Amino acid sequence: MENDEKQETIKELVFKIKQSKKYKNISESVILGKVLEYVKRNPKFEEYKEKFILKEIKAMLHSVHGSFQFSFGNKRRNQYMEELKNDTLDLDVIDKILETNKSTKERLGNYSEAYSEILKITNKPNIIVDLGCGLNPVAFPYMNLDRKAKYYAYDINEDDNKFLNEFFEIEKEDIIGKAELINLQDINEIERIPKCDLCLMFKLVDVLEKNGHKHSEAIITKLTDKCKFMVVSFATSSLGGKKMKFKDRGWVERMLSRLEFKFEMFELENELFYVIWKD
Repeated sequence: MENDEKQETIKELVFKIKQSKKYKNISESVILGKVLEYVKRNPKFEEYKEKFILKEIKAMLHSVHGSFQFSFGNKRRNQYMEELKNDTLDLDVIDKILETNKSTKERLGNYSEAYSEILKITNKPNIIVDLGCGLNPVAFPYMNLDRKAKYYAYDINEDDNKFLNEFFEIEKEDIIGKAELINLQDINEIERIPKCDLCLMFKLVDVLEKNGHKHSEAIITKLTDKCKFMVVSFATSSLGGKKMKFKDRGWVERMLSRLEFKFEMFELENELFYVIWKD
């Protein structure tokens, strides 16, 4: 396949995936990245049927995004947003919103304990960065901050980010927030992230990995100059609730020791947390 023809085929694949209902809100750069990754893995992809190629790439996208979504989520959370306008820190409504995303729903009963354990080590932050945030920023009241903090949220979903920016507008008396798109498959995107006291990366690393653990190491290393503390978490059970056979992440501890990071670890019901810092 000639290069120009190949580029046109790639553009067409991105366009068709972006038109699908399930993936229309994912950042185009993320979709392009997955298409290019697929093309690299399959140099003779032009011999495959387009329907098969699209199915394969969508499966790759599902692993980084679709598996955390409920089909009813957007409609319900928008209804709850209206309720929140009456009482911006109503935890019952906050919880209802968190229940519309599989990952935050799973963490729902543990938010208070998770943030309590984290902030024992980090102290209460003035500036928070949340990478691969999903709806996690909605849970900020569980941090019990003493003063208004800045909260920078980053994800690949345009619709989620729009929702979060509306949420931050409602909560502006208690937190200064902003949500933006980011494609963390591109390591250079880290340059956009502001310096912060605390960087959250809940269940992000397993989603990003595509080359052993090199990408995770590159991200954590690059964040060192920007973040006083990082929190990386891993699921210890599937989204269906089944406990993982190998939940420990020994490679994380070996990597952190080799890079001379300090860390503390704790485990809650379905999640393993590493709080990471350098002196």
